Amino acid sequence: YGELGQNNTTQFSSPVQIPGTSWSSISAARQSLATKTDGTLWAWGRGSYGSLGDGTTANRSSPVQIGTLSTWSSISAGSNHGFAIKNDNTLWGWGRGTFGELGDNTTVNKSSPVQIGSGYSVVSAGGYYTLAVKTDGTLWSWGYNNNYQLGDGTTTTQSSPIQIGTGFATVFAGIDDGSVSYGTSLGIKSNGTL
Repeated sequence: YGELGQNNTTQFSSPVQIPGTSWSSISAARQSLATKTDGTLWAWGRGSYGSLGDGTTANRSSPVQIGTLSTWSSISAGSNHGFAIKNDNTLWGWGRGTFGELGDNTTVNKSSPVQIGSGYSVVSAGGYYTLAVKTDGTLWSWGYNNNYQLGDGTTTTQSSPIQIGTGFATVFAGIDDGSVSYGTSLGIKSNGTL
């Protein structure tokens, strides 16, 4: 799908440089998301469900800038959706929304970033679900919940963020194998426990 950003769909068995310079962060799934040191947001690869955030559902085989803003600080690519946090700690999501994984209280796909909330410091998009930590250390989850991956003790799918813990520093939402969302979720608390 062009996930390697080489302006083609060729597979490579050794590292190839992605065009451009000044990259600062990267996250990859079926699509690749990246930020540059100037705060711009870039995407390439599979565009199904709007997962690149460029307003389309087209695949892109080389990096395209998402919007014109230069205020993006972190990103996370999920199975068919993506998230980014701006410098002001607002959380933005796009892509597949079928299972509520965008957290905007809908089950609708979005091909451009929509604001989900504010006060976020960390986000991890997984297989049809999402985990995030707010600046106060509270842990939030939403989306598909077939195997308890939301951590709320149920298998109820949620289309809006629900708080499931406190004292967290970071989280990781597992990516599915392409056919099923297993959803292993991990988190590290501010006291270093995992």
